[in-house]
Amino acid sequence: MALSEKTLYEQYLMKHAEKQNKGAKHTRDSERLKCYRAEWAFQNEMSKKGNPIPTFSTIEEARKFAKKIYKSKTWPKLYAESGGEDFLNLFRYKEPKVVLKQKSSGRGNAGHTDGYSVTLDKYAGLDAYTLIHELTHCLGHMHHGRSFRKALLRLVGTFLGAEYKKELKSQFKKRKLAFGEARKPMSFEQWKTCRDRLKKVRT
Repeated sequence: MALSEKTLYEQYLMKHAEKQNKGAKHTRDSERLKCYRAEWAFQNEMSKKGNPIPTFSTIEEARKFAKKIYKSKTWPKLYAESGGEDFLNLFRYKEPKVVLKQKSSGRGNAGHTDGYSVTLDKYAGLDAYTLIHELTHCLGHMHHGRSFRKALLRLVGTFLGAEYKKELKSQFKKRKLAFGEARKPMSFEQWKTCRDRLKKVRT
């Protein structure tokens, strides 16, 4: 039984949304490794330029930095903007706890989050960028797609500075990782015209 045009258009809208923000909507986080590689390159370049990522001596310093973010105008604004991105965002704490990994070794993940709290590795994760990365996930972007990178750049620019934001953007661009506004889908009329045109080409 052939699907109706309405159903086919709805399928198109779903696929379009997935392409614009890979990893969201419970799809595979396919851009995670590319994002990590861009971040590693970003950190290396900033070190070469003599502006390494600021580090924390203690977990208390990391918590103080997080509090600075929470009290800013940027944090609640990003939190509100991400409400439609992930429904679970409505139930997450607005000020995630920042804790140390129980067994810090400097190996494995520098940090991780469940959306409610951020855990940092004592040897590899006590730095401002790792904390900002994990806090961006807590805004509702539990993936590494477009909306995550967009919010991440906003936080980096506000709390690390314009030079850091510029370099991170550059590394994202090199790997063709989008971070701007998502492309709008075709209207039903545009989609139908395009589909009819493809039909004629195939026949």
